[in-house]
Amino acid sequence: MNTFKKLLISLVILILLSLFFLIVSYNEKIDNADITRKQLDVLESLDLFTATNTDERLAKLQAEHNNKAWLHLAQYHAEISSNTAYQLGLYFLKNKDLSSAILWFQSAVRQEHIEARLALSTVYFDLQKYSEIQPLLLPIISNEKALVLLYRLALYQGNLSFIDTYKSKLRQSENTALYKELEQYSVFSHNKDALQNNNVISINLKSTSALTSNCSVDVQLFATNLAGLRHGRALISSFKQHKLSKYICLQAPKYIPIQAVNCQHSVVEKISCNASVWLTRKDITARYIGLIVEQGKANVDNGIMYIDQNDTFDVLVHELSHFIGFVDEYPLPKQHQKCQQVQGEAFSHNLVVLSESYQGNKKSLRESILSQVPWRSLIKDTTPILSKSEQGWQLATPKAHQDDIGLFIADTCLNGSNVQAFKPISGRTKLEYFELALPEIYVNLFLLAPRHYLMPSYHYNISQNLVEKGEFSDAIKVLQVTLFD
Repeated sequence: MNTFKKLLISLVILILLSLFFLIVSYNEKIDNADITRKQLDVLESLDLFTATNTDERLAKLQAEHNNKAWLHLAQYHAEISSNTAYQLGLYFLKNKDLSSAILWFQSAVRQEHIEARLALSTVYFDLQKYSEIQPLLLPIISNEKALVLLYRLALYQGNLSFIDTYKSKLRQSENTALYKELEQYSVFSHNKDALQNNNVISINLKSTSALTSNCSVDVQLFATNLAGLRHGRALISSFKQHKLSKYICLQAPKYIPIQAVNCQHSVVEKISCNASVWLTRKDITARYIGLIVEQGKANVDNGIMYIDQNDTFDVLVHELSHFIGFVDEYPLPKQHQKCQQVQGEAFSHNLVVLSESYQGNKKSLRESILSQVPWRSLIKDTTPILSKSEQGWQLATPKAHQDDIGLFIADTCLNGSNVQAFKPISGRTKLEYFELALPEIYVNLFLLAPRHYLMPSYHYNISQNLVEKGEFSDAIKVLQVTLFD
């Protein structure tokens, strides 16, 4: 019996030593990122004896910054661990491998991981895979973060039914700040502000007559999603510090669904949207509308300014300046109407379009030319505007007087016919490059005649849109109720 016990003890010791060396060997394989699935299964079956587990092994590898080994082990463990699958999704997302991130988030979702649903929904939103999001989040709509993401999606898609259905849930949740923010953007009052088709024009007349602003012009901002609304609010905050804010008032942005404005432009084209939708709003008291959409090239079309939600403050100021009568100083398209012929009368604060050469008495010509220039009172008698040429007189203030206010060649009609555009100063301005400043002299030019050269109100855009549809009678009615001069 003693011999048998000794053999048994020896066998146990041998087995334990074998297990010890096996565990050491497999742990080394983990550290070297070459352990196999079967070897890991064996090691995990011994976890009761080793007082450790794969989660702890993964944590150790992370602490040691052994990313290669962690990644190798995690991909095995993720098959049975929703959290590890989620961590893998985060890893690949951080490394901008979206396809792998999506696969691991999906694996975690199949294992009922809530945070993975939220992360995957965010990825889908960025990839514009909007149809994939609701099935992920509606099952966990009681989750505060899920509700926020679903509202972000609803605003983006113009899902007014969802917005109305869950507004009480949002108000009673921990997301009260978001609810109040959406209230400020008139998100929950869209049905009150939209009119029925009957009696639209007469009601619009009532709203436009209610102007109380002390500014020269008011601009009502709208945006088609939450990012745009927040961008609009940030732009307003920045604009308050600008010199033009004394004369242009930006009203807090309001929500409008993207389907309602029915934009037709591509990403690289000028933003162009349906104007007749503004007939259905009774909450506009401003002369102008500023619409912020997701993508497109900024521009002003008569009474509507279009910008995208990534446009900078400089772009905003440039476009707003068009409302109050400033024209671009970079080359306009060849067919632009202002560059087809000499102006019949002044049309902007900063530009005139005149002939390049003249013949006749220099003094009489100067008087005649200056009579067409809005800033003539700021041009000194000693500042020349005409120079002798073979054809007679060449119009332009010479470089020797570049620090004066005069008539300096602008690039506006560079692509036009036999006419030339002239500006008051020699240097480049914000009307040519967004990043440059708006000169103080331009503000003074505006103040010489603040009600001159204003763009028509947004009603003009509506009228144009109705004419294109053949609704001539309604087009005329819209213009008749426009109370802005």
